[in-house]
Amino acid sequence: MAESFLVQQARDVEFARAEELRRVSLFVELNLDADEIARSTDLYAQMIRRYHRARGPEWIVTKFPALTLTTLIGHAGLYYDRNRYWDSFWEELGLPRDPDFESVLRDALRELLAKFRLREFPELGHQYVQVMAVHAGIPVHCLDDLVDVIDQHIAAGREATGAAVFEWLTAPGMAYRLNPLDVPVRNFLRFGGEVAVDIVDRIIEFAEYFAEHPEAANDLDLDTATTGLPNLLLDALIDRLQERPLGSGPREPSAVARTRQPGVAYSPLDQQIVVEVPYPGTAPDSPWRVRFDGAPHTVYAERAWGSAEERTQPPTPVPVPRPVRQIVLEHESVAGMIRIPLVDKDDPLLLFDGSGRALSRHLALPRDVVIAVCPHDAALIDVHSDVPLDAVDEVSPIGWPDWRARTYDLSETTGIRWRRRQHLGPVRQVRASAAARFEPAAPLEGVTTRNGLSVYPERPAVALPPTSAPSLWRVRTRRAGTVDWLTEQDWESSAEATELDPFDGVPVGLLGLFDVVVSGPLGSDLRHSVFLAEGLAVRYDGEFRLPEGDGLAPTSCVIACRSPLATDTARLEFAATVRDAEIRVRSGEHSERLLVRPPHVELRVDGVGGVAQWRTAAATLSVDQLAEHATVAVRVPGEVEVDVALLDRTGRIRQAEVPKVLPDNVFQLSTRTFLDTARALGVAVLVARIDTADGRTHRVTLARIRPPVLCTGARVEGGILVFDGVSGADLAALVWADTAPWREPEQLTLVDARASLPQDMIAAGPLTVQVFVDDPWSVTIVPERPGDDALHVEQDGWFSDPDSTRTALSRFLAGYGPAPAGGDALPEVWAALAALGADQPICAALYEVLTCDPRSALEALSYTTIPPARFPALLIGSGLAEREFASLIRTVVPADPWIGCLLDIADLPMIASDPSSAAYREVVGRLREAGGERLPQLLAGKIGDPREGIFDISAVRLHRFDPHRVQELKAACDIVPAALLDTDTRASAMFEAFEQRLVWQDDVARSRLTTGSHPLLAAVRRVSRFAYDQIVARNEALDGVDTSELPWMLMSMQSLLLAVVARFAARRRLAAPLTPALRADWARLAQLCPAMVCTDLLIADALAAYDLEPDLIGEPT
Repeated sequence: MAESFLVQQARDVEFARAEELRRVSLFVELNLDADEIARSTDLYAQMIRRYHRARGPEWIVTKFPALTLTTLIGHAGLYYDRNRYWDSFWEELGLPRDPDFESVLRDALRELLAKFRLREFPELGHQYVQVMAVHAGIPVHCLDDLVDVIDQHIAAGREATGAAVFEWLTAPGMAYRLNPLDVPVRNFLRFGGEVAVDIVDRIIEFAEYFAEHPEAANDLDLDTATTGLPNLLLDALIDRLQERPLGSGPREPSAVARTRQPGVAYSPLDQQIVVEVPYPGTAPDSPWRVRFDGAPHTVYAERAWGSAEERTQPPTPVPVPRPVRQIVLEHESVAGMIRIPLVDKDDPLLLFDGSGRALSRHLALPRDVVIAVCPHDAALIDVHSDVPLDAVDEVSPIGWPDWRARTYDLSETTGIRWRRRQHLGPVRQVRASAAARFEPAAPLEGVTTRNGLSVYPERPAVALPPTSAPSLWRVRTRRAGTVDWLTEQDWESSAEATELDPFDGVPVGLLGLFDVVVSGPLGSDLRHSVFLAEGLAVRYDGEFRLPEGDGLAPTSCVIACRSPLATDTARLEFAATVRDAEIRVRSGEHSERLLVRPPHVELRVDGVGGVAQWRTAAATLSVDQLAEHATVAVRVPGEVEVDVALLDRTGRIRQAEVPKVLPDNVFQLSTRTFLDTARALGVAVLVARIDTADGRTHRVTLARIRPPVLCTGARVEGGILVFDGVSGADLAALVWADTAPWREPEQLTLVDARASLPQDMIAAGPLTVQVFVDDPWSVTIVPERPGDDALHVEQDGWFSDPDSTRTALSRFLAGYGPAPAGGDALPEVWAALAALGADQPICAALYEVLTCDPRSALEALSYTTIPPARFPALLIGSGLAEREFASLIRTVVPADPWIGCLLDIADLPMIASDPSSAAYREVVGRLREAGGERLPQLLAGKIGDPREGIFDISAVRLHRFDPHRVQELKAACDIVPAALLDTDTRASAMFEAFEQRLVWQDDVARSRLTTGSHPLLAAVRRVSRFAYDQIVARNEALDGVDTSELPWMLMSMQSLLLAVVARFAARRRLAAPLTPALRADWARLAQLCPAMVCTDLLIADALAAYDLEPDLIGEPT
């Protein structure tokens, strides 16, 4: 009887557990507590004692698969210890270790997981213990390290969410960040998907609550139902937080206040990818430096109209001009740099929700509309059918011509991945149909918070999914920024869909920003924030405002609300120069200020790949610019019909076209459509004709076609800048001080063809002036340098700066004094050199300033606004390419990846003695991420194919190709940005050099360099056969090529030769072999072919580093 009872008991447990396993994909989702696992383990041990000899281990595993999995995986969660799994497994069972039984369990694991449709993790191969550990979630003994990592992440000022923690830990090339965590936690974070993110979110949520309510440790009601955390983790987490609460450690000095972080978004309206730059809390008048793969852009965060408080300002969207690997942001209010990874070469897919918000790669995708941005030759496929999905819409994002932004409806899909040629991307799961949904009401038109959030006049709803078995959902709400819940209720789903009010029980009149958190089974959490002004209504006079004069047509609106909501006004009047106005809304003790902006017509005329700038003032274009400007668009609210017409001087319509209709009532077409007609007319006006439902037709001027010159000249008279030959309205000027090229230009408004100079620009030396059409209601993108049509204005003197070193430099540039001594103005010296040109006689004095401290000079170059394409020529011309950069003092990591690699290679010898140190792992990680796998291979002495990405016999065939075909080949290499030494990057560099081949062939520098470099190859052979062989390989690739007929074919060989000579000279292996004349000729080559010279300098630096110290880096992983 005892035997029969034991089997029956095991069968009962097996049946119940099997049913539970079939409803989950990860074992941790069962949320078994330690007692339940212990009971299963004890029962399993009894079965082994009773039936191991009689029926064998196979019978036990086959008859009781769910009980077997519970015992195996439960043990991994409770008692994981490195390399002691099986020892502790048998100890817990109270049985002697049995290798034969272990072998049966190992062999059966995959089959058992497949039986219950649990995830098998093929990525882990035969690491069966790690597969079980991932299913167990976070082993209790590994929790402490994870909480430490979370604490450090939040202390650094990063976003306090599970997805943000995951993004930071798993950033490309930064695998070392996972090192503090035990292997099971690393694997769980890598493969646990939405379940892992939910657990980290719940840890953060509970830890923040515990920090304010430490007495919660004594709350007997704390369990999975109240915290959402697996029971196995909860007790261990409480113990950890009692010992060291979250936030008790030191806060990093570079921490950024968590008011708003920069982030990437997609603008469906403008069809462009943007980085949203926050308004600075301090020094708001100083610009952000936004660098796209090192290329600098100066951005002034835009202040919202009618708002004075920094914390309430909306972010300023900055277009991402092309596909880039990384965006780096700097501001004087932020210590350090903010780095945002963007395009990953191994996973070139960016996903956004329907509104353009970026979707984390660690979260399941919404069962809704998503926007997928990927290369044009990639397809999104359904993971189960392996069939490409049909796109609802497809456009090419501005500035990303070889990419597509496709809109997909994922409501009938469970998972997607990308396919490109023979490559497949990782699987992205779609939220299960059994997940809750957030259903907001329609937002109030034209009403936002002062930081740009939509305002909703009604409460949202939460929809719980229908389920075959009842599921418990906890729905909670709170005011944003607080830890105490306003509502906290449990709801049970049923066979029918359930829609509920998350604020159930709260009186009407909700006002403010609220968090809504819905917690159900692990992996199904829903978190949302919504700004409510419950009962508010706004009614506008007229459907929209039209551009009129210097502003918009006057209008008004009526404000209404239901008690207890109250406003400080019932009506707003908007004059022509007022775009929006502020109202104060109150509800009980809560008060908020909101912005009301009546709907209005906006227009834009943008160049190919240019920034989409919505304006209310018409652009002024020349006829030739119609060919350059590719897009004209008008955005009109309401039910309207629009066409675009070209009028002559008399207002007669000469050409009319029907535009393409885009989402959000945007009407768009190409300006080239009107080129021939405009050329015949000379002077014309481009207008949009808007037909409204009331039968009226409105005309809006989009662009005025005029002769190309806005201004013929300018001069300074008594501190006033006087302009000659002014043509057009709404003109402004950007003014640069030539004796202070490091300064941002001043923007001046022209009034009656005159503008007052700022005091510090009077008698400050010559000026450069760029006149343009200004729209006071659009953000002016400040160019990094004047355009070709800029005016030169003579003026005596130099610029007086509060910094005496900069004043001395300005005096020097004006010809009134010597160059400043010391390195206190290195970025300014670089700016001066970039403005002067290498052939100016005063450059030599500035070179001396830089070479006094090569390391600081190179770091300073990375902080300038000089385009990275100019870096190699400046580095070579100054002589710094032949200097050593090593230093015991390391400042922040440069924003430019190429300079960062040169500095990291220089520092490697000082930290290579301890390969286990965090500093070493970080440097090697950065080198691998920025330089690609090829760079650490070179540093380890592994060459690969030295003829990859160089000029060889194939370049002769390209020489006969149509130039457009060559450009297409180069564009194919640039579709997905790659690391500095990746094959595509080097091939693109060769195409760039190829396009300059005839210019170089006819340049006198080419013949001088060919003659002057002859002795250098022998010099390299004497000091390093290793480097010599790489140069010779490039020469051998030219076998069969007549270089006397095609002398440009020597470019890639000469480029590497000179780079090797310079970097070996920097390490004192060669004695100053480059003459000033040869250095100048090499700098000329770098001006024409910067990408080629950049990659060769990096290759040469790695060759020199390895030749000097072969043990700098271990075997690349």
